[in-house]
Amino acid sequence: MATIRKRKRRYNVQIRKKEHPSVTKTFTSLTTARKWATGIESDMERHLHVNVPDHTTVGQLLDRYEKEVLPAHRGGHVERYRLNHLRKHFKFLPASQTTPMAVATYRDIRLTLVTPPTLKRELNLLSRVFNLAIKEWGMALSNPVPNVSLANVYRERDRRLEGGEERKLLDYAGAQLRLSIIIAIETAMRRGEILGIKKSHIDFRTRTLLIPDTKTDRPRSIPLSSRAIKVLREQIRASQGYPGGVVSLHETPLLSYSPRGLSGAFLKLCRRVGIEDLHFHDLRHEATSRFFEKGLNPVEVATITGHKDTKMLMRYTHLRAEDLVGRLG
Repeated sequence: MATIRKRKRRYNVQIRKKEHPSVTKTFTSLTTARKWATGIESDMERHLHVNVPDHTTVGQLLDRYEKEVLPAHRGGHVERYRLNHLRKHFKFLPASQTTPMAVATYRDIRLTLVTPPTLKRELNLLSRVFNLAIKEWGMALSNPVPNVSLANVYRERDRRLEGGEERKLLDYAGAQLRLSIIIAIETAMRRGEILGIKKSHIDFRTRTLLIPDTKTDRPRSIPLSSRAIKVLREQIRASQGYPGGVVSLHETPLLSYSPRGLSGAFLKLCRRVGIEDLHFHDLRHEATSRFFEKGLNPVEVATITGHKDTKMLMRYTHLRAEDLVGRLG
């Protein structure tokens, strides 16, 4: 049964129920206090409530997420990297005392070291952990992340290849990196999808490529341009020159990079040729924008890029005014 006591303009709620530890929380609003008490009592009746001791830290929540949830996620190594950064700041902070102000402090510190998109991904992960703790782990917490503003710091990237940059990259790239760049520009495939290409996925007769493992867990087939077909044939011929190449080529990815290895090699190439502020993922933006400039409609482009909805697709599209002039007449 819940007991509510008023103390100096605040309302202290105490809930005591058989077979459950005592739960207390303080509110500034009586209405909010009553709603919270009703919700906790309902959870206790359904055996969903787990009291969060004062010593439970955010670090412990992050550890549980890594142990129980992360193994089932594709690309878990990336999330683990973000978890490590969150731990450095929140590890010893009690989960029940993690306020929007604490998260805002983390935001301000990280923005001196990383870009706004990177920060947003880290905060999305923190929010996901809190939501899991509340909804599935039965913990009486509140998620502080939605109350932290990113409106003034977050800007979507609109970087596209500028005059001569594509030629510079291709002139100085090694064979595998050159193939990766061309395929990214011609198909808008994600980094992981490119690294998973095998000969068995390519149908040269229909000029299509099967992508069995995607970010959305929905396999898709995409059309291949003449340029993409040409570089894929070249890579296959080169691979057949290695011992056992003909036998294993169907089952072995054409590229030997790891995801971070590909991004690192691309960054080194950009530095070598004097190109600034260009990421490998920007090539996906470039390709998507080129599809629209060629006259493809959103449904056609989404079929190639694998975007689930038009809103997400538009984030990857940056049409240049000068390229649209000729279509206005």
